[in-house]
Amino acid sequence: MDRTLKASEILEVKEDVLKEFSSFDSFNGNTIDGVLCRQSDYRYGSIVVFAVNGIETEPQVVYGTPKLEYPFDRNGTFHWPPINEVLLWDKLDGTNILAWSYKDSNGKEFLTYKTRLGPTLTETAYGSFLSMWMEMLERHSWIADAISSNPDYNLSFELYGSRNPITIKYGFPLDTKLLFGVRKTDHAVKPPTQLKNVSKYNSPVSVETSPDDVSNLTELYNNMREGMSKHNQGELLFEGMVLYAHTGGPSWKMFKLKPGEIEKIHWAAGGVIPKRDLWNTAINSLENSEPDMDYFIELLEEEYTLKMITKSRPRINNVFRDAVNHVQVAKSINEVWQKAKEQGFDVTVDKNGTLRWMSQFFPKSQMQKVGGIVLKQAGLL
Repeated sequence: MDRTLKASEILEVKEDVLKEFSSFDSFNGNTIDGVLCRQSDYRYGSIVVFAVNGIETEPQVVYGTPKLEYPFDRNGTFHWPPINEVLLWDKLDGTNILAWSYKDSNGKEFLTYKTRLGPTLTETAYGSFLSMWMEMLERHSWIADAISSNPDYNLSFELYGSRNPITIKYGFPLDTKLLFGVRKTDHAVKPPTQLKNVSKYNSPVSVETSPDDVSNLTELYNNMREGMSKHNQGELLFEGMVLYAHTGGPSWKMFKLKPGEIEKIHWAAGGVIPKRDLWNTAINSLENSEPDMDYFIELLEEEYTLKMITKSRPRINNVFRDAVNHVQVAKSINEVWQKAKEQGFDVTVDKNGTLRWMSQFFPKSQMQKVGGIVLKQAGLL
């Protein structure tokens, strides 16, 4: 049977949200063949593995980082399920990394990592996710401890900092935190505090809640949103929060909570989509694939009405073109920066010398952009 058709039956989704892949696993030296899912729910980013090194295996379903939803509809009306406990955590602004495992035809198990919409970690035009994550594994021994202590879960991390810039400007180059675990058998989600051998210092900053907060969730939600907006005046410091809600079942539900200046959704009011929101979505759409306008629109449809997208179409086209160009330029700059490192240059020690050496590869008119990208990723801007 066709792999895409088989995956659609296994995941219970339509074939048009699936994409076949053949990807090299740099951590184990294997080639993995399978199908990736873009269904915008708990199956978002999930994969079905069908073969390892060209040899068929039993289909292996890997649940990834699910799509977060808002607790209100397009009219701003809140719809909370029955909840008996809530936890609030800072929403970090970076790239999601999932630790997951698969087996070859002999039953040998391999641990590897993936981005949200990619099957493995690679060096892409958007970012050097493979090398950045390898740095984190070398620096933080707690990552391996957390993974080995929770064998029944795929663990979801955030890779963030000035070297992986999106919206929030962080005052350090690169770090990672554990976000939650996704149970391998049934995609049940558990926040960090519910996992084994995971210190609170390895997870995002949490907000204390009380039993009373459960009966006043809308008030709590709006108060947190207003508080973040006040802290964001002058400079964006908070991308948002994640509210974990325990409904009594095996899985915690996750709701996203964003301050107004980040959210800017105004579903009922119409209007055009802010350029900054378009830019961030365009960059995210390029994280794991070649430029795809249809996928960019698909991501926008998750947040905005068709009316807003239609009204913003000229702006959407321009921003997507600029984002693609930016990613391509950034790739060439990072390639030269890597050569500079191999020549012994360290931009954090000798900024002028590093950029002077790099200038031989770029026209003078482009050096301001070169410097901006390098210095920002090095945490110097």
